[in-house]
Amino acid sequence: MAIVDISSAGPSNLNILKKLGGISWWTEMGGSLIVSANARGFANMDSTGFVARVLPDLTTADDLRVLIAGHSSMALPAGVNTLADEGRARLVRGDSAALSALDQSNVDHGIHVGVFPVEPGKVILRSATNQDVPRRVSQRESFMVNDVARKVSKDRWWADVRKLAAWNRHISATGNIEARDWIKMNLAAIPGMEVTLQEFRVAGRSAWNVVGILPGERMVDDSGSASANDRGLVIVGGHFDSTSERASYAAPGAEDNASGAAGVIELARVMADVPHSEDIVFAAFSGEEQGLYGSAAFVEKLVEGLPEQETSRVRGVITMDMIGYSRSGTSGQPGVIIETESQYSDFARRFVEAAAEVTNLRVTTSFNPFGSDHVSFLDAGIPAILAIDADWNHYAHYHKTTDTPDKLTPELAYEILKMNAAVTALLAR
Repeated sequence: MAIVDISSAGPSNLNILKKLGGISWWTEMGGSLIVSANARGFANMDSTGFVARVLPDLTTADDLRVLIAGHSSMALPAGVNTLADEGRARLVRGDSAALSALDQSNVDHGIHVGVFPVEPGKVILRSATNQDVPRRVSQRESFMVNDVARKVSKDRWWADVRKLAAWNRHISATGNIEARDWIKMNLAAIPGMEVTLQEFRVAGRSAWNVVGILPGERMVDDSGSASANDRGLVIVGGHFDSTSERASYAAPGAEDNASGAAGVIELARVMADVPHSEDIVFAAFSGEEQGLYGSAAFVEKLVEGLPEQETSRVRGVITMDMIGYSRSGTSGQPGVIIETESQYSDFARRFVEAAAEVTNLRVTTSFNPFGSDHVSFLDAGIPAILAIDADWNHYAHYHKTTDTPDKLTPELAYEILKMNAAVTALLAR
């Protein structure tokens, strides 16, 4: 087995590599391709120009695991080594005892760690540079999405992040209630927005989502009556609760997830100024850190009664979690991960295309959804993506009292918000 550097011979040769003689199977993970090959396969790779790092003798797929959402600060069991780190996903190797301990961490860490086998022929992560050049939007769409992107305000988003991070928003803290009411007030101040609180329970405790709706233009049926059910539904969401190692003391959660919650508010302001035919829902979830409780309650409410008819209205769901950190700051190309299930790859591609049109983002698509509010929608068969910054895995202040606004890179969030605003407008037009 070997790990192949895709960039060594260029992404245009990626499909050629996958079909080379002597290669029995492959798994794509961002800039790396994990391959199982014989001597002929390695010779063919050399002749094609790919650089392969051969794994230790007798390595098989059973010796490998893909670690999703486990932060880089997470201590790996003894005997487990990282072979490739692509941010959202890490490829690790270990013996059977070490991997058993790692598999157990999937249980111990709950929603924050996912451990998966390496499967032949599967795309775990796909860099946009590994694909054909994205299809640019049409000239008419280009004018619209660029106009929408210009409406996004980095300064407004940044002010909201700082405001939210001033509260301890852990689900058990009074700051969670204060943040809830502040979000409700800001959404209610947007012209045309209808705002409600959605109550649910977490371990016997009441918690709330804040839900705002911007109605689309009413469709008229044959009788001449307006029919709201003829309108589609676009959902933009992100959790506003936070946690830390001392949550009873402080949990500012600037990156996780004041950044995403402020993004929901900013996109609501933008879309209130954009003509749209579909209804747009803006949801700030709570209870995410305890196990996606808020988004699960939202989805349950969404699909109750007539599941097929209601869920078929949904044109797409955009969730944001940790969108404000870049290791390189303002230098280098900012990166974002778009995560969904492989069956919604066409939906994910819309973000790649929008990013190419209105941003300078480096986009990677993940097809192992895990650990954030998009999973609640995907589990219900609703097309959804997570937008998360590419460097979140290396954020040193993850789930700590030091997760404060001064650690963030507003310029990255600005680019992500422009991309998401463009897709929201395309879905809701």
